[in-house]
Amino acid sequence: MDDRNMESSSSILPDESNDHSKSIIHIDVDCFYAQVEMVRKPELQSLPLGIQQKNIVVTSNYEARKYGIRKCMLVTDALKVCPNLKLVNGEDLHDYRAASNKIFTVLQSWKCPVEKLGMDENFIDVTNLVQEKLKTVNITAITVSGNVFSEPTLECICGCHARLKIASQIASEMRNKIYDELGYTTCAGIAHNKLLAKLICPFKKPNDQTTIFPEHGASFMSTLQNVRSIPSIGSKTMETLVTHKIITVSDLQMVPLEILKKHFSGDMAVRLKNLSIGVDNTPVKQTGRPQSIGLEDSFKTVSVKSEVEEKFSALLQRLLILVREDGRIPVSLRVTLRKKDVKRLSSHRESRQCQVSASIFTINNGTLTVTDAGQQKLMSIIMRLFNKLINLSKPFHLTLVGLAFTKFQERMTGRGSIVNYLMNDISVQSVLNIQNDCDTSASSMDYSAVSPSSSTTTDLSDAEVEPSPKKPKKVTWIAKRRCLSKEEVASPSKLKVGELRLNSRELEKVSELRLSSRDRSLTPRASPAKDNLSDTSDTMKDIAEGGNCDNCPSYVDKEVFNALPDEMQQELKAMWKNPSSSEMVPRSSPRTMNKGKPNSILKYFVPHK
Repeated sequence: MDDRNMESSSSILPDESNDHSKSIIHIDVDCFYAQVEMVRKPELQSLPLGIQQKNIVVTSNYEARKYGIRKCMLVTDALKVCPNLKLVNGEDLHDYRAASNKIFTVLQSWKCPVEKLGMDENFIDVTNLVQEKLKTVNITAITVSGNVFSEPTLECICGCHARLKIASQIASEMRNKIYDELGYTTCAGIAHNKLLAKLICPFKKPNDQTTIFPEHGASFMSTLQNVRSIPSIGSKTMETLVTHKIITVSDLQMVPLEILKKHFSGDMAVRLKNLSIGVDNTPVKQTGRPQSIGLEDSFKTVSVKSEVEEKFSALLQRLLILVREDGRIPVSLRVTLRKKDVKRLSSHRESRQCQVSASIFTINNGTLTVTDAGQQKLMSIIMRLFNKLINLSKPFHLTLVGLAFTKFQERMTGRGSIVNYLMNDISVQSVLNIQNDCDTSASSMDYSAVSPSSSTTTDLSDAEVEPSPKKPKKVTWIAKRRCLSKEEVASPSKLKVGELRLNSRELEKVSELRLSSRDRSLTPRASPAKDNLSDTSDTMKDIAEGGNCDNCPSYVDKEVFNALPDEMQQELKAMWKNPSSSEMVPRSSPRTMNKGKPNSILKYFVPHK
């Protein structure tokens, strides 16, 4: 492309297009699935290896590629060109996910933002790390590690050449550490933005890296033969461009902005122009825990309910392994089906989801587990959602089933966790207005059982929250606050819970006892419909009736004490029996009650000032 056309393209770019301040590394694992299998079984390394899913070879090692094995090749065709091809079933992605997470953990050791792109690719923003290294190195002595797309002729006034050279050395360190610790070879791209770093990464595959400097971005992009090669351009955008004879990236560079604005919005037209010459200002976003964990199984067709149930059962077993490794407690389940329309010879997806009780999942020795009864309950929920999606009175044909947990709650563990005291026996929806009447200030604490994390739904239909057919009664127990004078505060155990909303069938029995108490009032409250979404009636533990409070101090309401979980009762009894062994609250000031023992239950029931 001549200078005149380049000037025309550059003139439409925003001011920030000349920002070279970032240093971005893109790391891609060579033939990822195949490498995972070769690391697990070293005897496969010298053999032509293909990873099979259904009747497709999804990827292969470089030895197999010498014979002409390509991605997504039919198994029958692959065996024709390479009869000695060794095939490994790769439908279970567990080992691949585990390997991906290990690589991600290694990259995080550099304390830089790391963004995962699929299982085998990662972006790393090493800008700050490069700035620190610049303070301790001789700029004139810095050299590029690996390959360079094109050697620079003039030094950029912003100093980006030196920064990218240091980034290339960091990329080499990362790749070496991944190989030394995990055994995987990788390739890397180093640039001042994500677009160029990703596209230059496979320039010298496998097991190598390439650096590209900002002034060569446009010339490199012009070598791409299809606009679809640009990651941000999807199939529909490509179709529109091809319709107007814009096929290569060079074509996109040459087309006037005004022409693009006739077919795209103004912002989209400018973005397409920017991408065509290698300008991309999207940041590297630190990858957190996934918003959903799901699995799918595709097949030619299934038309019998029992077969669908078998496939869901197999998916659930694999999904529970992933949830156990994640550690969070699922509270929402989504079922996805892909239906085949025989008349239209097409297929479409539909999904339904509903909340599930967190009590189905338990933690034993720090590991999330589900009992056989819990798995049966999950299967009944899955099949109920299936029945809502399929009219069993009519023939159906499915080509895919999927399961996903889409919302999670973080269960805090350890001695200092309120969960230890409340989650074992009762489900606490909220704890509100906890205060001591001796202090005029008020405080409140909200405890939400379900975290408000959002879930991403790729299905065409809207996700639906399914109400539970069983709607357990909920009783609100409101304990009147007992006024304590400063002289009476002999023990923090005098503090009362201001309000507990307990979700259990047994609370009806407890409420009868509360009505006979002189110091307590019971207030029934109608539960909103939205509170009854989850099936909890069969999963709550029973609250023990009665109890022994013969040794309780005189100021303690025995009926209230007996309604508390066993863990609370034991701790309070121990405090009353041996006051000197616990950290007592000083009598001088109610404000000092906040300074209780760090792992004591008291800190959850004392207002924070």
